[in-house]
Amino acid sequence: MENISACRAAYLIPFIEVLRDIGTPVERELEAAKLPVQVEETPQDFISNILAMEFLGRNERREGLDDLGWLWAQRFSASTFSNELTEALRPMPTVKARLDGLAKLIRLEDSDTRVGVIKSNGTAEIFCDGAPPEGLGGVSISEWTQVMVLIETVRSITGSNWSPDEIRFKSDFDVCDAARQANPRTRFIKTSNHTSIVVPASVLAMSKPISALSSSPETALTLPCALDTAGNLKRLLRPYLRETAPKIDVLAEIAGTSQRTLQRKLKHEGVSYSQLIETTRFELATEMLVNPDIQLIDVAMTLGYENQSNFGRSFRRIAGISPGKYRRALLSQKYAA
Repeated sequence: MENISACRAAYLIPFIEVLRDIGTPVERELEAAKLPVQVEETPQDFISNILAMEFLGRNERREGLDDLGWLWAQRFSASTFSNELTEALRPMPTVKARLDGLAKLIRLEDSDTRVGVIKSNGTAEIFCDGAPPEGLGGVSISEWTQVMVLIETVRSITGSNWSPDEIRFKSDFDVCDAARQANPRTRFIKTSNHTSIVVPASVLAMSKPISALSSSPETALTLPCALDTAGNLKRLLRPYLRETAPKIDVLAEIAGTSQRTLQRKLKHEGVSYSQLIETTRFELATEMLVNPDIQLIDVAMTLGYENQSNFGRSFRRIAGISPGKYRRALLSQKYAA
């Protein structure tokens, strides 16, 4: 269960914008899908891949759309990438180096996606494969996200007008006319072995002038946070804690497991569900306390505490000091620097 299927909420937001533009009752649909209703306010947080794909598949059918993935692709850009991924890739001088970096750090964006390159006869197939459960709706839609992640990574070197020779999808679906017209030099293939783009192998060697790069190309490509079971569950919990903390059976469903398995895994790591919620709230609180303009009562209410006193007691249990003292210490360190 350690590899919980989750992705950054930022990837769902363009889909929500498309649906809202055509009149879909987005908030109601998000709530019905057990996704956080305020997901657009927390693009850096993680949501369940399974719930997101079911949400997209259901609304594509509901609205009679056959091109939701392509409509998303038109709104997507590399600015959707996490800051950690963007900063790690920036010093990489060639397309190959950036793809290698993406392969190592893709879990910053999606927990169950893998990236790689297959060379053959002067071409390179660059793949970005997910691992959705059998029979899950919305898979073909999500494959557009995988393709665009690859295209935008290559374009970060080649420029925004570049297009691949081929785009391949694992799913069996017909690419809409609008996508074909926008990519007249690209061949689309379905039921492929990989979700991928195919380019001349020479593209991998393309680079940017040194002056356009960061002065420090030696960047450590490491995941910045623990990705054990508790760490992954915290990533899923964060957007929900800005509304109402889900009960453990609901979180188990969000995580794609049973309540019993979830409890067993948490026990193995020496943490209870209530402790998991409290520590996740604490981490969110420390991020909010950096901003001196946010009142303590607003932090408490935002994170679901009944009142400021409950927030203070919970914070002290973990930090050993009150939220007010913690903030003052932060500010004194800032001014001292």
